[in-house]
Amino acid sequence: MVTLTEVYVAAESFGFHCYVGADRLVFPWHDHIVIAYLDERNAQALVFDTELRNTIGMEHTGDLARTITAWNHERLGPTVSLRVGDEAAVSLHARSSLLSGAGLTPEQLADFVRLSMETARLAVDHLIEDLPDLAMPESEDNVALRRKQDTAALNGPLPRDRHVGVNKLDDDVVRLRDIDHRRSQDDIDPGAPDEEYSASMSTDHDWDTPDGADEDTPVDVSLDRVREALSALGIEKTHGDEDVIIAWINDVLFGFFLDNGPSYLIKGHWDPGLDPDSDFLRMFLLCNDWNESSTTTKAFCHEDAEGLQVRVEFTAPVREGMTDLQLEHNTAVAINQVLHAIDEISTDATGESAVVWPA
Repeated sequence: MVTLTEVYVAAESFGFHCYVGADRLVFPWHDHIVIAYLDERNAQALVFDTELRNTIGMEHTGDLARTITAWNHERLGPTVSLRVGDEAAVSLHARSSLLSGAGLTPEQLADFVRLSMETARLAVDHLIEDLPDLAMPESEDNVALRRKQDTAALNGPLPRDRHVGVNKLDDDVVRLRDIDHRRSQDDIDPGAPDEEYSASMSTDHDWDTPDGADEDTPVDVSLDRVREALSALGIEKTHGDEDVIIAWINDVLFGFFLDNGPSYLIKGHWDPGLDPDSDFLRMFLLCNDWNESSTTTKAFCHEDAEGLQVRVEFTAPVREGMTDLQLEHNTAVAINQVLHAIDEISTDATGESAVVWPA
């Protein structure tokens, strides 16, 4: 299991300086704060949680919903979400995580620390570019406010312990602008579940640190290795090509990719075909609730010719490779968490789960 001392050393090696708490590291930036902590629940993970220093009014909610959806749709990470707090002030968050239950090498840890800090800054800059009111102006009052925020981040509750909830939004929401960017991976035609390629996965798993987790040397991740990991999990009925592995698991379409970064990307599809105009805000909020509570997966709305759909993603950096144990562990946790996300979102949206759990 990785330690905060190791995270501190990796961060310092890249020039990222922080305050050290008993159970966290706090990295102060001009417009945001990053809290790094170890989530020791199932599944164990190292989490980098970013909060913008400035909040924004509820009247910007419509624009925020589209901006957040576009970011989560187009970028592998971090996952961006919003929270409505006191006096209807909307705060913005970004979260990156790395599963640690199967062990991490120093190189894997350093790569994740660097990537998390850099992409958090990109996300913050993107949000401020779209909504300049999120920037923290220079003033003596704001210097004092930053110190107060840093102290609260160091001594307050961890992000995982904060109350998760989104208040009812204003009824008079501005018309939301369309998103015309699409990822190439979303061109998958899910069709109907083919029994030949269908599989089931139970949720009765223990994701604690396996024995001998640090014994193997990481090697490059390939789709052939992903197929072997899926087979080891009992998921042998797959199809696809040299770019993607496709499988129906518990009646949910999954795609397994190696994307730019390089990153290992696992995507679950739920296609309810809802109305993009009338249902977007409701579905955005359901995805946002999941993103506020999850540390490992990201849910977002996706629009295609059939209507408004939902995608759920799990991403792991693989620049430094993975051991067989790490690859199997990440694959198992990803499938499990994607299924739980689709189960919760579809049940909340329609009253019925899109996931068929094994008896």
